[in-house]
Amino acid sequence: MCARSWSAGRRRDAMAEMQRLGPLLADWSRRATGTSSGSDEQPLERDESLWIAEGAADCDVCGGAGYVRVARPVGDPEFGRVQPCECRRQEQEARAAERLQRLSNLGPLSDARLTEDQAAAGPALAACAFADEADDQPGWLLLSGIAGSGRTELAAEMANRRIADGRSALYFVTADLLDRLRAAMNATSGGDFSFALLFEHVRDAPFLILDDLDCISPTDWAREKLFQLLNHRRNSGRRTVLVAETADLSAIGLQSFLTLDVARLELGEAAVGARYREFGGMTEEVLSQYTFDSFRAEGLGGRGEAENLPGAKALVQSWSEHPAGWLTLIGGTGVGKTHLAAAAANARLTAGDRVCFAVVPELLDALRASYRDDGEASFEAIFASLKEVDLLVLDDLGAHQATEWASEKLYQLCASRYLRRAPTLITTNVAPESLDPRLASRLLDSQRGTVQHVKAKDYRTDQEAMVVSRTRRRSRRRG
Repeated sequence: MCARSWSAGRRRDAMAEMQRLGPLLADWSRRATGTSSGSDEQPLERDESLWIAEGAADCDVCGGAGYVRVARPVGDPEFGRVQPCECRRQEQEARAAERLQRLSNLGPLSDARLTEDQAAAGPALAACAFADEADDQPGWLLLSGIAGSGRTELAAEMANRRIADGRSALYFVTADLLDRLRAAMNATSGGDFSFALLFEHVRDAPFLILDDLDCISPTDWAREKLFQLLNHRRNSGRRTVLVAETADLSAIGLQSFLTLDVARLELGEAAVGARYREFGGMTEEVLSQYTFDSFRAEGLGGRGEAENLPGAKALVQSWSEHPAGWLTLIGGTGVGKTHLAAAAANARLTAGDRVCFAVVPELLDALRASYRDDGEASFEAIFASLKEVDLLVLDDLGAHQATEWASEKLYQLCASRYLRRAPTLITTNVAPESLDPRLASRLLDSQRGTVQHVKAKDYRTDQEAMVVSRTRRRSRRRG
């Protein structure tokens, strides 16, 4: 069986599983709200003929049978009716919750819960109230806030809250949803069916959360599919949560959905917490030693052998004051690229930004280890933080082993930040034409960033620095 057919089969199984959960979830919801039928109030009788060893062995009600009969008089329509014992119901509810969690697409966010105090204050209180409302009450919510404000964590809390109450919730990062739809549509066999099944699954979900809505590439196809999806949900009264950095969705053609009846919650400043992360040894203590004042713009020993270090320093320092888009420093080993990148990171950390300084080979090793040792959840959590951090420094790009996996992960990370114009500083001693063409194209895009060639001698060896050209299998001297 091909992978695409298997994937389509999994989606069909998921939807069938949701249908099978229906009766149990309805009963769960009914009992959670305090409603009950007359039969539930009748005494229960143990019947050992029902024994199938699926109940709790020490249960005083069913004696381990798992089922009981309702005690009704002979002739009553409910006479002899069999129902699950409470011990078995608890087990069924736990299984239902596990299935709902799996079907929610939350992944590593499945454990993202707010404390009672956090959920009872500010915008979180209104968001939780929205999640608690009945599914037959039409309603839309726009949740906006800057990166680090906790909008994704609050969206995850809403989904997990519903799942804990026995109600379904479906969560998607919008760009990931579009990628899945595009892959399903382009499948060589069964593509139309798998696309239709996935689209219907999302379109008809009782409670849908679309995260990072304004971080997509607004192609005509993406706008069309999102419009079709949201238009159907609006017309059918499906409860929907839109999560974005800004309340202005005009850039992706969806502003018309933000009508007066859409509830809006705007989160404030970034949550206080660990604001610095490193891969490769640039600890916060080490980082603090790198400043623009300590950078020797005159070159090794002050002998004036640096060709453009003063200009490079001025450019990076100016960029760090108001970082926007990408800044790429290209130059041989030992010309000061890492010092300038670290000085920029230090400046932004001092200004209150969340910063990650990652030596690329070390970052890829950490990602592999997280997936191997701790599973997909840990990997996804690290990867998500790299996408969302205020400033990401990728030091020594091109020094890694260019495997297919490494190339793909770097592309996914850079593509996400490129689309969002997220401040990213990259250093490399590899000529752009020797990098992955997808990365090189983005590095050299003058609409999104700046490329600065740093020319000087290697301060460690006093030798002329070189830029590596992998395509020629030898070093290419700077020109």
